[in-house]
Amino acid sequence: MPVDHWRTMMYDNLRRFRSNALPSAFCVVVAERRLLKDLAFHLVGSVDAAEQAVRATYTGWYTMPEGQRDRIDSPFTWLVGTLVRICVGLLESPQPRAEDPAGRPRVAGPPPQRWGTWRDTPML
Repeated sequence: MPVDHWRTMMYDNLRRFRSNALPSAFCVVVAERRLLKDLAFHLVGSVDAAEQAVRATYTGWYTMPEGQRDRIDSPFTWLVGTLVRICVGLLESPQPRAEDPAGRPRVAGPPPQRWGTWRDTPML
């Protein structure tokens, strides 16, 4: 499904709870963050790594110069693409480390003997 379809479903679910008003900006951000965290969890398989990837994604967005942000047509698509790249980077990291320099847990991908690299998996 296209990303826009997921965003439409998110807005429809929010409207169901408050049928007489459009969703507030806060509700939209919370729902967007929940979708990103769910996607990251399904990609990396760890709650801590998913949270780390979502934080890195939002850090990239909010530290981007405003002029560059204004040129992006679909911010949600940018967030999803960036999140996926960060998750793939976590999965391809050569060695798992207990902590990154900031003290947050770091997660490696699945064990190579069981899954191999993600590029070796058959495409459906």
